[in-house]
Amino acid sequence: MPRPLTLDEIVEELETGEDSGDIILFPPDDGAVTEEESGDENEANIIHLPSRMLRSQIEIQERRSTSNENRDLADEEEEIGVTSVQKKKKKKDNTIKKWYNTVCNNFTSCGKGDCDEEVFSASRQEMSVVQCFELLYTEDIVNFIRDMSNLYALQRNHTLNVTSDEIRVYIAVLLITGYLTPKYMRMFWEVKNDTHNDLISSSIRRNRFFEIQQYLHLSDSTSLPPNDKFAKVREYFIKLNINFCSNFKKAGSSHISIDETIVPYFGRHGTKQHIHGKPIRFGYKLWSAATRHGYLVNCELYQGASGPGLKMQSELGLGAAVIIELHSRLPQELGPYNLYFDNFFTGLPLLKYLREQNVGGTGTVRENRLENCNLPNSKDMKKEPRGKLCHKASKEIITAKWHDNSIVTIASNCHALNPITKVDRIGFVDKKRAKIQVDCPAVIKMYNKYMGGVDRFDENVDSMRVGLRGKKWWYPLFAFGLDAACQNAWLIKRQSENNWTYCDFRRNVAMIYLQKYGKPLTRKSDCGLPLQIRVPAEVRSSGSADDHSQMDCSQRRCGYCHQRTRKMCGKCNVGLHLKCWYKFHNK
Repeated sequence: MPRPLTLDEIVEELETGEDSGDIILFPPDDGAVTEEESGDENEANIIHLPSRMLRSQIEIQERRSTSNENRDLADEEEEIGVTSVQKKKKKKDNTIKKWYNTVCNNFTSCGKGDCDEEVFSASRQEMSVVQCFELLYTEDIVNFIRDMSNLYALQRNHTLNVTSDEIRVYIAVLLITGYLTPKYMRMFWEVKNDTHNDLISSSIRRNRFFEIQQYLHLSDSTSLPPNDKFAKVREYFIKLNINFCSNFKKAGSSHISIDETIVPYFGRHGTKQHIHGKPIRFGYKLWSAATRHGYLVNCELYQGASGPGLKMQSELGLGAAVIIELHSRLPQELGPYNLYFDNFFTGLPLLKYLREQNVGGTGTVRENRLENCNLPNSKDMKKEPRGKLCHKASKEIITAKWHDNSIVTIASNCHALNPITKVDRIGFVDKKRAKIQVDCPAVIKMYNKYMGGVDRFDENVDSMRVGLRGKKWWYPLFAFGLDAACQNAWLIKRQSENNWTYCDFRRNVAMIYLQKYGKPLTRKSDCGLPLQIRVPAEVRSSGSADDHSQMDCSQRRCGYCHQRTRKMCGKCNVGLHLKCWYKFHNK
């Protein structure tokens, strides 16, 4: 501890004028504790200090020079600045800086531009309906279903031993339920003529059909990934998507629409979605890419917000990430493509990104996604006449608002506004409803022409959807894959023969499968045969009713009223009540 200084030594230090440091005066340690003020510090004089202060301890603490301190602070600030730049990188600014009121002369479209779709017609060869169907629902898928079903049955301590032919017969029955749906599936095997289906009942036994239905499976339940909510159908959809893309050239085109598809489901599952105002409000959501005529190129199951993220989702959002993901799955050797989507997906950063990849993109856009593109307010445009068009353009993107029945806001990186054509609408002339013509820009016309591909696919599938409802949560997705494959196969068939309807195509596939792979029933006894075959009319009506002997028997059905009885005719070998005896033998 340093030696305490005397008062004279302190005065000498102060008189030298050198800044030697801070003079610290400690309070005296004499036991006197008080809260009284010692006087005004500004009027204090070092020569007239009280004795208590003179007896206190004094030290001089050296001070760092101001120049060194400033230099150290500057170095610290520089280090903090460098580390902050390294930790936080600036995001790439995708905002379009300048918009013009007219389309720039150096605006160049991307993708296929303003051209109509390029239809891929590489395969015009003649194929049967079964060959078209088996291009998409291949033998590999059938064998996969067979193996997984047998494995699942063994895990449940049951021996199924289902074959590929039986799986095809089961699939054929499901196809029939799309256009011929009974109240109960057992009606196909009933003896009554109003619901009996001879083709089905002669191809597969009723109990065998429901046994396959009970143990049908699409995965190995013992080795499912924990983070995939659709793990039980994941491999099934991967195989279908591969087949859809590999045969895309047979019925595809260069203009693809992307939208959502709902598979109806009313049970309980964590991925079930509810979309208010849709034709199908409850079910599983899929992101789908389809051609204008409805050929499903690829689809992706949506697991909800808790599912794994897609590429570019953190930078551009979910909608844009879906567009990028589905485009990456298209056959790139057939590109470039023009993509069409609605306002859930569209954003200006997405269109800019697609342009960098030489992919055309066109979609309706929400007003809060227009960024700094100052288009007129929609409320003000509603006061303008129908056909009014307002637009802004940059070197990369064109945005426009068009007054139709309502205000339509659209953005595109591949379509321009010209030529502007006339379209028919219903309006009012002299306060009377009449057909009128309004101006329509080319970007709107191309969007309306190619956007409805997924809706066309949904319409075709929904017209003849599999009518059998299973007890497993994934069964609607299994049936959806079968319907999608059948619908795509029908479109391939129409490339060579345009006179096929979807119903005729589906019926032919079902009938050929049942006739080719169904096993005719072999009866070991007369049990179950119609009564007319078991008891010919000559035997039943031979002699009088009293000539037939009555016998006791085990419980069986009466041959006349079909109720339970313990009496039978010994000659006809048919169970009969006493009250039905004469009615049966005399009819």
